[in-house]
Amino acid sequence: MIALKRGWDANSSKVPRIVRVPMLRRLALILLFSATAALACSVPVFRYALEHWAADPYRVTLPHGVTLEGNFKVTVGTERRIELRQPLMMRNDEVIWSAEYSEANAKLLVDSPARQQIAERLGNGESAVWVLLESGDAAKDAEAARFLDERLEYLSNVMELPKLDQQDVKNGLVSIPDEGLRLAFSTLRLKRDEPAESAFIAMLLASEPDLRSLKEPIAFPIFGQGRVLYALVGKGIKVETVDRAAQFLIGSCSCQVKEQNPGVDLVMATDWKAMVKAQAMPGQQLPELSQIADLLPQTVRIGAEPVPEPEPVRDRSRLYWGGGLGLVALILALWWFRAGRN
Repeated sequence: MIALKRGWDANSSKVPRIVRVPMLRRLALILLFSATAALACSVPVFRYALEHWAADPYRVTLPHGVTLEGNFKVTVGTERRIELRQPLMMRNDEVIWSAEYSEANAKLLVDSPARQQIAERLGNGESAVWVLLESGDAAKDAEAARFLDERLEYLSNVMELPKLDQQDVKNGLVSIPDEGLRLAFSTLRLKRDEPAESAFIAMLLASEPDLRSLKEPIAFPIFGQGRVLYALVGKGIKVETVDRAAQFLIGSCSCQVKEQNPGVDLVMATDWKAMVKAQAMPGQQLPELSQIADLLPQTVRIGAEPVPEPEPVRDRSRLYWGGGLGLVALILALWWFRAGRN
């Protein structure tokens, strides 16, 4: 039965209007949720991020005549120093790490032993590596490490990965089958004053405001191509927060646009593209982003590489269906808004 709302005009003798506001509102919400579901994909967040979410370049200032390999936007400074700033999209111009220029310090910026371990584990299929940045208080650090190890082992045994939609596999949203996905978490302890990790630690602590002032153990779940989900600090390292992070990482990727998901990128000296292609199913080559751009609700940068011909057949049915539902929902929402004002 349609819910009715009667509206009277005190200065008019006309018959009261019947406005079907509640039902229209419900219908609009249903259609909007249906459109969102139609655009969602079945690939777990950690795997979609590994295959498709390229890291944003960090900004680095270098002395004149110095070059640096890696994912950076380089500017020339007037001093013999290295100055590191977060990616432009973070809107933070603060220098998060600096050092006198030397080849050794430049290497600290680009790579480190901890980052090599993280990349290796993610490349082996782990869902996320939880970096525990120690506080320096041995008791607190030991308790945080014990809890993380036990809870993550438990979650690895009881959680289940979503079932892959074969259309997502055909469309190139994932390059491995269900049996190639692995649900696994691990931890990596890191001393806060470790010299070889100074640049890496600076990136971690800059991922959220005020972390540098906290003297508590901090857990950072890292996934994808070296992306920090968020920080869990001190007593915030507990069942609810760890479970919530784990569930997000192994859940279906409901929004394929990286910038609309939580997380901050890190500098990692890893060829993620080559790593993913090496893991792809035999006979299946992971398509370039330019080949699947019209299937994804996101903006991508088209590289200089030519698109292979002939172009593979692509099923756009879910995209058309989702777009149509979204348009209908928008029209109904505008109708309801105007009806409520009249």
